[in-house]
Amino acid sequence: MFSSLDSIYPLAKVSREDLANLCDVLWNWRPCTDWAMERTCQKRAESIPCSCQRAETLTTFFDFYRETTAFYVPELTYNSIPALRTHEDLRGMIQFIKNNPDDTRLELTQHYFSHHTTSSSKGLLSNDQNRAFNVAARIMTMLTCSAEGQSDGLLETGSQPTPWRSDQSFNQFSNSAIPRQNPISFESYASGCPSITLPPASITAKRLKKLAKLKITSTNDLRNHLLLDEKDGTVAIYHHTSVLKQHLRAYQYDGTQGNPDQIADQNVSLPKELIVETLNTLKYVIFPIEPESQSILRSLVARERFDPDNCRLDASTWKAVEGDNIRYEYWGTRLLRLYDELENPTPRGFLESWLERKSGARYVMLVTLAGVVIAILLGVLGLAVGILQVWISWQQWQHPVA
Repeated sequence: MFSSLDSIYPLAKVSREDLANLCDVLWNWRPCTDWAMERTCQKRAESIPCSCQRAETLTTFFDFYRETTAFYVPELTYNSIPALRTHEDLRGMIQFIKNNPDDTRLELTQHYFSHHTTSSSKGLLSNDQNRAFNVAARIMTMLTCSAEGQSDGLLETGSQPTPWRSDQSFNQFSNSAIPRQNPISFESYASGCPSITLPPASITAKRLKKLAKLKITSTNDLRNHLLLDEKDGTVAIYHHTSVLKQHLRAYQYDGTQGNPDQIADQNVSLPKELIVETLNTLKYVIFPIEPESQSILRSLVARERFDPDNCRLDASTWKAVEGDNIRYEYWGTRLLRLYDELENPTPRGFLESWLERKSGARYVMLVTLAGVVIAILLGVLGLAVGILQVWISWQQWQHPVA
C-alpha cells in the first residue's frame, strides 16, 4: 500500500522554479528570478527586455511538460524505488543524455543509474529505467518514444511510439525518427530545385477545410505532423512553434569563447533542417498570411490549445538559415498526400459515399446496359402503339359511321 499520492505520481507537482530550471537544461537560458517566484518582473515594469518574455511564449510547452510528467507512474514492488523521484532527477537525466549523445541507449541507462544514484538504488527495475529515459527523450524532442518491446500503454490508446533501440545513440534516434524522403517544392520556391513541384498556396488551412472537408487537430508528437487520417477526416498539425524557435536559437548561438557550432550541437535535440522545414510548413503552407487561413489559426489557438506563438511567427528567425528555396525533404511526402486529397477528396457523409460507389467504372457498363434495355422497351411500346393506331384507322375505314 502506498503512503501517499506522491509515491504513485512523484512528478505530478511542477513549480515555476522547475520550469525555469527546465529552460536552463534544455536551452542554456533561464527566466528571471521574478518570473520563477511568480512575482511582477521589475525589468518588464521598466520596459527593459527580460528572459521572462521568452518564458511566456512557452506556455503550451509547459502545459505539455506538466501533462507528460504527471502521468509518469513508476513500477514499484517491494524494496524498489522510482527511477524518477523529483523533477531534478529528470533534469539530471536530460543533461546526462545531452552530454553523451553518441552513447547507445543501453550504455546511457547503465552508466546513468550506476553513477548518478545512491547505493540504495539497487532495487530499480529495468522497465522503470526505460520508462524514465522515454520521458526524458520526449521532453527533449517531443517525440513519443519507447524502448524495444515496451509500449508504455501507448498502443492501447492508438498511439504508435517511435522506437529508441538499445544499440542506438540519442543522436541516431533523433536523426532517424523522421527520415528524409523524396523532396517536393512549391513553384514559387522551385527555381533550380530538382524536386516535385506543387502550385503555390495549394495546401492552405482554408482549402483543407473547404475543399477536402478535413478537420485540423493538434498533436504534441512531432512525428505526427501533417498526418492525414482519411477514415476520420482529420489532419494532425504539430503546433509548438515556440519550442522549435528555441531549438533554432540554440543553433544560432554566438558565444564569444569556444566553437559556437560545437556548443549548439550540445544544446539542440533535433536536426536543424527538420526544425526549419516544420516552421515553414506552418508559416508558408498551412497558415499563410491570408485572412481565412489566419482566422482558422486564431480559432485553433482559442479552441484546440494551439500554441499562440503561431500567430506571431517571425520568419526572419529561421528564413535567414535556409533562404527562399525550400525543399521539403522531411514533410514532402505528407504534403503531396494532402495535395492529392485536395485534388481527389475522400467522400464524406452517406450521400457522397453512395455517389462515389455508384460512380465506379464497374457500374458504367451496368448503366449503359440499362439504358439500352430501356431504349428497346420504349421502341417496342412505340411499335405497339403504332400498330394499334393503324388497326383503329383500318376499322374506321371498313365501318364508317353513318
